[in-house]
This record gives sequence, C-alpha cells and structure tokens, in this order.
Amino acid sequence: MELTHTRILVDRYKECFLFYRDVLGFKVAWGDEESNYADFEFDGVKLGVFDRRQMAAAIGDVYWRDRPRGFDLQGGGCCPCL
Repeated sequence: MELTHTRILVDRYKECFLFYRDVLGFKVAWGDEESNYADFEFDGVKLGVFDRRQMAAAIGDVYWRDRPRGFDLQGGGCCPCL
C-alpha cells in the first residue's frame, strides 16, 4: 500500500485554497478557488483540500452547521468539533 496524499476537510474552502496557494506557495495540481476541492503539491507531498459541506453531501450526511440547534450526535453523524 502506498500513501498518495493527505486530505483535509475545511469550512472556508476558498480562504484555505488561497492560503495554501498564495501564502505557502503550494503548486495547484488540480482545482481552483471555486471548485470546492483542490490538490496541492509541495516538495513531493500532495495535499487535498475539500469543502466540508460538500463531503457531507457526498456521503449522505448533513453538514454539522446545517443541523437543528440541540441536535443529538449520539445516534451518529458528523462531529461538530472536527
């Protein structure tokens, strides 16, 4: 097995995209500031940045900020602290 890259889920995708590209200088391998997913390369390492709301939809979950106030997480689902 080979680890190809690390993926992080973010709440503010566009800000994170601009940070990794413009501040840290990572090369964009795929995506842009509007795509909600991007792969970056830096020094032989790949980093995937994915919009958390879009990931929740992709796996059939509800984005934690869209849940009703007082929602009980004991039944499973997305943890709001992540």
